[in-house]
Amino acid sequence: MSKKRFLLYGANALIFVLIILGILVALNYWAFKNDSRFDLTRERLYSLSDQTIKVLKGLDTEIEVLAFFKEVGPDRKEFQDLINGYSRRNRKIEVRFIDPDKEPGIAKKYDVNEYGTVVLISKNQNLKVKLADPISGGIVDNAEEEITNAIIKLSKDIKETVYFLSGHGERDIQSDSEPEGFGRLKHALEDESYDVKELVLLKELSIPKENSVLIVAGPKKPLDQKEIEIIKKYLDSGGKAIFMIEPRSGEDLVLLLRGYGFDIKNDIIIDPSSKLAGGGDVAPIVAEYPPHEITSEFKFATLFPYSRSVGIIKSNGIRTTIIAKTSQYSWGETNFALFDQGTAQRDPGDEPGPLGIAAVSEVGEKAKIAVFGNVSFVSNRFFNFSGNSDFFLNTLNWLTGDEHLISIRPKVAKESNLVLTGKQMRITFSVTVVILPAIVLLSGIAIWWRRRNM
Repeated sequence: MSKKRFLLYGANALIFVLIILGILVALNYWAFKNDSRFDLTRERLYSLSDQTIKVLKGLDTEIEVLAFFKEVGPDRKEFQDLINGYSRRNRKIEVRFIDPDKEPGIAKKYDVNEYGTVVLISKNQNLKVKLADPISGGIVDNAEEEITNAIIKLSKDIKETVYFLSGHGERDIQSDSEPEGFGRLKHALEDESYDVKELVLLKELSIPKENSVLIVAGPKKPLDQKEIEIIKKYLDSGGKAIFMIEPRSGEDLVLLLRGYGFDIKNDIIIDPSSKLAGGGDVAPIVAEYPPHEITSEFKFATLFPYSRSVGIIKSNGIRTTIIAKTSQYSWGETNFALFDQGTAQRDPGDEPGPLGIAAVSEVGEKAKIAVFGNVSFVSNRFFNFSGNSDFFLNTLNWLTGDEHLISIRPKVAKESNLVLTGKQMRITFSVTVVILPAIVLLSGIAIWWRRRNM
């Protein structure tokens, strides 16, 4: 090979390498500026959640983040990767890393005595979250959820109170262990900066109207007429409420809610098609959501075990909308005697699907009401099923006017196993151990033979 040709090939190779390097640098810079990473995990664990992104877009309050970590460690690196996504999306978030051993005065000021503690400061208030995971040595799986919830609490000027009606056999909001309890729901509401209280109407005789939401969750016994009158007065004066009414109960509430655009049927929803998706005849899985602010971009399935159907009544001054529907294979079973014997069959008088299972209405300029034909979907047993928790919390956010919080919340890692059949294992072995190495070997021999004979 002549020296001239050698220089020409060398120059071409150098130009090619520089072009490739330039493309890689440009792609890395673009990814850095846009916080873009390839996240192939099922739960999108390494991408900021929709909720976090919405919160950051609406954040107009400066927040200082003090991160108390050792100078070197996996927990510091993991948190830095996470918090960088926050600060890139909103410059009002300022991050400062502090080694408690080197700056003990600051650690003492904020009562920090553990590595992996993060203090978020805004105006005259601050919140402390502990993110260290002693098992992995990094940070906890729900670190994003903890940070985002802290930002929500610091950025809220007004704190709403959620009142759970009690005194009629409703679900226990203090219970975390009972499958039918509402403990997980209560914690989720508190994480989103709501105060949660129980309300006995015959004792209080009124419902606080300002910055409040009333939740009536499956009372086992009828309400007193005086209580019905108090609730009606609250709604007529612009109140906000969620009603969850199971089949064959709450007929006093059914009658009340007819005046606000809801036609709650006296039936039990049967949906045989839900068996195919892991549900059951009386546990319809919902994947159809009519257009609404609550359901915008909501693509998760929800499960509603033991439900009644909810329709709408058109009325002047009331805007009622179905926000969740069952499948076309469902129907509203009205033969309760046959149902109690363990049998359900579609009769000519039964209303065919799709059936409404949740609806909302706006009454006048202020009042907002949501009705679910089910109670158990937010119980401890089903709260974490796919989209159940997000669907309920999004509905509450809509009621309170916190539309910027309507989103999908951060997910945590779940154990995932890869199960292969014998045939799949043989194919995987053949491709990775035999075919690919053989291709590389044969390619090398071919290139060597060609060069040898040039």
